[in-house]
Amino acid sequence: MANVVNLEKKLIDLMKADDSFAIALTGEWGIGKTHLWKNFRDKNREVFSGKKYAYISLFGLDSLESLKLAIATEVQTDAANDSPLNVDVSKHVKKLFGFVGGGNITASGDMRFGINIGNKLITNIIMAHLKDTLVCLDDIERKSDSLPMSEIMGLVNYLKNERNCQIIMILHDAESEDRDYFDKHKEKVFDELLVLDDSLSIVKSIVDSSLFTIYEQFYEIIGIKNLRFYQRVNKSFKLFDEAYPSLSQLSKEQILRFILIIRMAYDMPSALGNDVDFKFFVDSFNYKNIKDFRGYEKQNAYKRQDETPDSILNFKKINDVIHPFYNYFQISDWGELIVSWITELDFDQEATKNLIEKDKLTEETLVIDRLNSEILSEFHSLQIKANFSERLYYIACAKIGRAQLNNLSFYCDILEACNRKDLASQLETHIKRHIENSINYHQTRISIDDFYSFGRKENDRFYDFTVDTVENYKATNVSSDTISSIFLDFHKHNRRAWNSSDREILKLIDKDILREVIWANIDIFLGNRKLFIHSILLHPSLNELEGKREDVRLWILELLQEKIKDNPNSEPSIKMWLDDTKNLTENLA
Repeated sequence: MANVVNLEKKLIDLMKADDSFAIALTGEWGIGKTHLWKNFRDKNREVFSGKKYAYISLFGLDSLESLKLAIATEVQTDAANDSPLNVDVSKHVKKLFGFVGGGNITASGDMRFGINIGNKLITNIIMAHLKDTLVCLDDIERKSDSLPMSEIMGLVNYLKNERNCQIIMILHDAESEDRDYFDKHKEKVFDELLVLDDSLSIVKSIVDSSLFTIYEQFYEIIGIKNLRFYQRVNKSFKLFDEAYPSLSQLSKEQILRFILIIRMAYDMPSALGNDVDFKFFVDSFNYKNIKDFRGYEKQNAYKRQDETPDSILNFKKINDVIHPFYNYFQISDWGELIVSWITELDFDQEATKNLIEKDKLTEETLVIDRLNSEILSEFHSLQIKANFSERLYYIACAKIGRAQLNNLSFYCDILEACNRKDLASQLETHIKRHIENSINYHQTRISIDDFYSFGRKENDRFYDFTVDTVENYKATNVSSDTISSIFLDFHKHNRRAWNSSDREILKLIDKDILREVIWANIDIFLGNRKLFIHSILLHPSLNELEGKREDVRLWILELLQEKIKDNPNSEPSIKMWLDDTKNLTENLA
């Protein structure tokens, strides 16, 4: 891999020799080839000292004559000091071309030409006297189509072989007709092809050094090398940093990770896959929706699926790119504000203030997460340090309530393997107490899936305990809220998702509970109450309980009659509904 240091060393060796050469410097679009060359010149003025030098951007140049003239008028007698050529070629060339006519040189020094015969003659005279010059040709891909690559390479060959010049030509490696021609003839013209494919040191020079580790991880894991992308990310981050200078270093790191991923999806969506839509990215990774995408296979395991929906496939494709850099990424809190800033060029000051006040991105939480990563790395690298068990116990206790039970079980296993059964037992007690409290104080339905949303690992020591605790709670603490949440979840997911454990809860439903359920407040986005009641009757778990579905239907009919008595005005709509569904036995769409 050719990085900046290696390329600079190669260029120095070539230039010190004073022999003519032609070098092509290439690399992917935006990687920093021009930045490398200009920075190289600024850092190595002694190597350039005494050389005649011309830097030419081919942007918009439309003929070989315009290129020759651009080279002639840009020559400096001392490349180290940017001094103009003190001979008639440079001193009078613009005036001369204006006198002959046909030349068009803008006030900024940028030249767009309609070269006539007189111009060509003078240009050839100038080129005949141009020798021993270092020439850098840049922006090859931005030239006019009327200037063919064959003429550029012919000029390079002439300057190298006939005029003893040193030529650096900068171009990117994307496929094109010009690139095809270059690849076929490069060996005849160029002495070497230098490829810049590692520009991390350039990135380091333009971003906040205190956060470079995050940039480095993103660069190496995600593989984006475009320099302008990192400049935009750095600019975005500085807006937050300047507005809220009191943020901790760990909070800044978290915000930067959000910016890198969200900016990538907005500026360079192709990095996440073909046809990635930013709106889909935001909607699917929003904390409100992401569980449906991540849990799709689990929720539909009971179904025979001929094919997976495109939305799920697209989500997985994006997640596969992000996951190695940001484990379980979702757009929440700071992420939502960053999306707002990128799309609307502003962020909600009040929401930001609330985030800071509520301390949702706490220093303590981030410290624990960092220590957790470090101690697991220590364990898996087989280089355990002093007080490992005590440090692991502290971290595990701090992560109770945030970490998966599978992981907490693994921590207990590690402590036992370290001959600290005492700490393992204490940790297990704390975790079981947390499980009991979570179940007892949960406001709505809770099931084993709430604790094992990503599946159970073999030999998990808390799974059976959690199952038993959930079942015991259901048997003694069933309520209308619990029953409502079961039916509302089923209805909200278009009657396609439910938990197998629902059946045990629905065993306990009676007419009084059902009365509260069918008249509960329904979110306007879930449709009308009739459709909700249809969903109740269509819940698969009722069919698994002998006679339960019919009991529920009859109870609903009785409750509807109660409603008519309480409010006679409701009779027409209820009667038409029951007639259409034949007393809730048909047409339950």
